Amino acid sequence: MTMGTIRTVLIEDEASARQLLASLLMDMEFPLQIVGEADDVSGGVALIRKERPELIFLDINLRGGTAFDLLNQLPDLEAEVIFATAYDQYAIRAFDFAALGYLLKPLRISELREAVQRFARRREATAPADHRLKTFLTNQQGKQSRLVVPDLSGFRVLSLSQIIFLRGEINYTRFFLDDGTELLTSKTLKEYERLLDGSGFCRIHQSYLINLTHVKSYQRGEGGVVCLAQGHHLDVSRRRKAEFMRYFVG
Repeated sequence: MTMGTIRTVLIEDEASARQLLASLLMDMEFPLQIVGEADDVSGGVALIRKERPELIFLDINLRGGTAFDLLNQLPDLEAEVIFATAYDQYAIRAFDFAALGYLLKPLRISELREAVQRFARRREATAPADHRLKTFLTNQQGKQSRLVVPDLSGFRVLSLSQIIFLRGEINYTRFFLDDGTELLTSKTLKEYERLLDGSGFCRIHQSYLINLTHVKSYQRGEGGVVCLAQGHHLDVSRRRKAEFMRYFVG
């Protein structure tokens, strides 16, 4: 299926940052059309009302106020919002506004691409902007979800509910299961992240992909620590904290 043009606006108070973001986006494979830019709250509100974009890249600190001041003036906003900012302390509030993503500066191309891919998937599926883990759980009731995992002796068929988390080990991935066993397979964590996309799993760290249904608690910190079933405690990276938190805010 060919994706139609994605009408996009950039709202950022620094001209150099807007230029860099525009350059990065235009170098990607997505059909993004930047229909306007703004550097302040009033200009951003006017731009969005005029151009009716589908996707907005938004900094936190703007001339004349903040991103939240801007969003409060647009209660019927239908566009998806991806925050791009140097401040990680606003992540929870950002997801109160159903943000699609929260990227920390300096921007990483891989994270920027992942955010736009998330938009593309949501657009294709016509998913609502306030998608949360509870929606996933509701949709999965009564369904049997399985994953075929190759091992040295052949393969195992796992129910997704059996998997507590996955740990990347260079070119291998180790599964930690709810019966206390472990399973090592010769696929990378990145491959399993792709296979499990949309199935209630979240990449919280370069080394960890967790099953959100097994989360027991979270301890605050720079990135924080998540406690999973069977007493597993895993670090959440600072850059992936916002993506993890969005499933539990709403």
